[in-house]
Amino acid sequence: MGKTQNKNSLLFLYEGETEGEFYKLVFDKFIPPREIRRNYGNLKGVYSLNEKVTSKIESYLTNSAFQSCKQIYVFVAYDREGTREVESQLDLVGLNKRYKGSRIAEIKEIVATQDLESWFFHDLEGIYKHLKVPNAHRNLNAYPNVEATNNRILSGLFHRYHKHYQKGKRVNGFLNALDIGKIYENVVELKQSIEFIKKLI
Repeated sequence: MGKTQNKNSLLFLYEGETEGEFYKLVFDKFIPPREIRRNYGNLKGVYSLNEKVTSKIESYLTNSAFQSCKQIYVFVAYDREGTREVESQLDLVGLNKRYKGSRIAEIKEIVATQDLESWFFHDLEGIYKHLKVPNAHRNLNAYPNVEATNNRILSGLFHRYHKHYQKGKRVNGFLNALDIGKIYENVVELKQSIEFIKKLI
């Protein structure tokens, strides 16, 4: 007898191309393939975030290709764009109330402080590796507080070694140079979300 199809499914909405590339690497590493149906959507920025999320969910619910998805967990991954004192932008209470009783089981968020690029500094060795920085020039203690870093600091580091980094855009080979497991173990928000998803399998 074949395995019963998982009644749960995921709709994973993310801020930009970098997030899309990063989270797919995370899923490939920690969520067994074909164990849970997952679909992705690029929000293309965080302006009008609640409206964008609502629009993506509505399009998903009315798309005939996804009518078989009866218990959908929505995750919204975006940047805080500041310290932890800055409130997250998503109205989770309002959105969950709006979709109560629908095929949307729950809407959750993964908020990166300050931004996704801050998380990359948990694997500074991987950043140096991608930039081909000589070992003698690698200072692994240069950024002791990753939450004080952001995409501008990462971009500056890239420029120092004659490479270019643009927030929200793909960087050929960069994310593959990072230790995704190390980032996962050091980022509570990320690990908690993936552990939650594992329980849906």
